[in-house]
Amino acid sequence: MGATRPSIVGVVSNMRRPLAIALVGLLVGAALINRIEQDPGYVFISIAEVTIETSFWFALLFWLLAWGLISLTLGALRVLFRGRRWVSGWVGERKTRNAGALTNQGLINFIEGHWGRARRQLLRSARYSDVPLVNHLVAAQASFRLGDLEEMRRQLGLAETVEAGAGIALELTQAELQLTAGQYEEALATMVRARSNASKHPHVLELLARAHRKLADWDALRELLPELRRHQLLESPHLSGLEAELWLAVLDNGCRGAADAAASASLWHSIPLAWRETGPLRRRYARCLVDRGLTASHEKSLIAMIDKQWDVGLVSFIGTYPPVDGKRLDKAIERWLENNGQDTVLLVAAARVAQYRGDWQQARLWFEKANTLEPTASTYMELARLVRAQGDGASADNYLRLGGDQLLEKIPLPSLPDLLSTPD
Repeated sequence: MGATRPSIVGVVSNMRRPLAIALVGLLVGAALINRIEQDPGYVFISIAEVTIETSFWFALLFWLLAWGLISLTLGALRVLFRGRRWVSGWVGERKTRNAGALTNQGLINFIEGHWGRARRQLLRSARYSDVPLVNHLVAAQASFRLGDLEEMRRQLGLAETVEAGAGIALELTQAELQLTAGQYEEALATMVRARSNASKHPHVLELLARAHRKLADWDALRELLPELRRHQLLESPHLSGLEAELWLAVLDNGCRGAADAAASASLWHSIPLAWRETGPLRRRYARCLVDRGLTASHEKSLIAMIDKQWDVGLVSFIGTYPPVDGKRLDKAIERWLENNGQDTVLLVAAARVAQYRGDWQQARLWFEKANTLEPTASTYMELARLVRAQGDGASADNYLRLGGDQLLEKIPLPSLPDLLSTPD
């Protein structure tokens, strides 16, 4: 029983507020009805020839009903249009999601080399893609791989329509495709146009350098070199070895056009010092000096280069020309032999220089030592020539035979038939 009382009290307490509200409503309603009976009011509305007469309270009730109906209608319309927008947004989002998945699949197929399939998927998803520019650019590359150049150009045009500010990207893509196709002059024209629009774009500079390299336009590359170095583009895999190739070509072309060794030396000093200390350029310069006729100062420079950094490639030029300053060259050879007495290239060079000064016996000794260490056909031939001039025909014939054997060892020869014995 103790638990029942609080429950009844609670129910009664909860009923007090609704009863109070109802009582107040009845009182207000009774007062309002009494007021309407005492003074119903009067409303007169005249519009053109239409007149409306009614009591104030009826007009108020009519206005409240009209306002409620209008509010309900507007609310229903808002709900309706909001629902349509939601449905439209949901459909659009679904198409965008599907387009994104199809674009990803197209990119995967492109990377795997399925060009036709990739192009179809990229074009199907381009309309609803978040990045239609990518769809058209990759579709253009797929078309290029398929050999469909007309479609490639069409896709590049479509890419420009979907992204007005993508001019540089389109020209870069076109230039890369032209370089891949071996259309170097066309790629160069495209890059020159792109550079005029974006002169500081690093990738434009890289593609320009690649095009100039393929066209062997070394003068243009030389002008471009400071910018390539400033943007650290010489480290790109596509430009690997470019600078070494450039300076070697500059030296090679300059040497062909040089009137004498002095002009070659002037060209040599226009090349950066770091590259003048590399083996390939040093050897090309030595060849240039020998071809153009060394002076004493140039021969001194050649000796100094060998002294600074031992290079058998440079040593091989010694003895291929008449010594200009024989005493200096002899002293240099003696110095080199002290440290590199087992170098066959140096021994052959020393033997040739000895022949120039008429020391036939010393020349023969050095030739023979070189052949003992590393026999070669050319050294045997030179030795045979020398001993024949000395009147030793038997030794000359022997050296010729040995030299011939050296040559035959390097030639893949078929077997010979056995000698047939002659009948008695």
